Amino acid sequence: MATTHIKQSTSASRLINYAEKRAELKEGINCDIDYAKSDFKHVREIYGNKGSIEAYASRVAFSPDEFDPKNRVDQEKALHIAKEIYEQAYPNHQVALYVHTDTQSLHVHAVIGAINLETEKKWHGNWQEYHEKLVKITDKVVKEHGLSVTVPYSKAERYSMAEIKMKQRGQVPWKDKIRNAIDTTMREAHISDFESFKGLLREKAVEVVERGRELTYGLVGTDYKARGSKLGQDYKKETIFNELDRRKARNTVNEQFDFGEFRAQVKTGRSQINNERAELTHNGAKKQASQLSRDRKNARILETQRTKAQRKRADLLRNNRGLSR
Repeated sequence: MATTHIKQSTSASRLINYAEKRAELKEGINCDIDYAKSDFKHVREIYGNKGSIEAYASRVAFSPDEFDPKNRVDQEKALHIAKEIYEQAYPNHQVALYVHTDTQSLHVHAVIGAINLETEKKWHGNWQEYHEKLVKITDKVVKEHGLSVTVPYSKAERYSMAEIKMKQRGQVPWKDKIRNAIDTTMREAHISDFESFKGLLREKAVEVVERGRELTYGLVGTDYKARGSKLGQDYKKETIFNELDRRKARNTVNEQFDFGEFRAQVKTGRSQINNERAELTHNGAKKQASQLSRDRKNARILETQRTKAQRKRADLLRNNRGLSR
């Protein structure tokens, strides 16, 4: 099996220093791996690096049942597979790859430059979509090499001993009340910004406060409070904000696309098609009628000519008989 992840970083050099120091093998995509730090810096200087994010850290790890970290052939194969994955996932970015063997699982670290070399813009978007895309490509590539696909990883929700005992007694822990309120709020498809999220949570007797990289939730009227990271992966600030951003982007696209106008255009198009069809039918019928009229006229002419010929033939016969007498 393979596992993968991705996260952002404010220092490309720090990521490269960490990965390079422990690397058994290394290779670059759109960069010279021996001068990766300077290559990354050079691109940032050319295209500009507005904002604090310089690079993204990612890793593909392989099962000990499929690869031996100490086997050189396995190391080279893992690097080859990782290169295929990241070339397909980020073809227009600088990527530095480093094979590590310091754990039971042979794994490859990837440092991905933030700037797209084709668009000359920084990489922005939805993290959940980024991860899903990387997992999808990883699964495709490893299957082509006869390996097992990615095993989904989900950080478990954290329960204290007191919560566990409450559950055993059939009681609902206060953290579960907060989780349930968040879950029902996020099921509302129209919630696409933090203020709406916060407002609907308040209606469910839960207050939420943004503090740095964390969201803190609390039950109204009590002293019970918990950070999102303590409640579970689904309740962290990054997860919530990524989903809200995805919904906002989708709504923006829907607003920019005038469905009313689209439906009117479809209706007009259908009407035009029907009119053209009716006109073709009418023209066809008219053409058929004209052809029939011409055929009848030609038939009458032929009949007249035939009659004249018969009369002429009869006259000739009578004349011939008269002369013979």
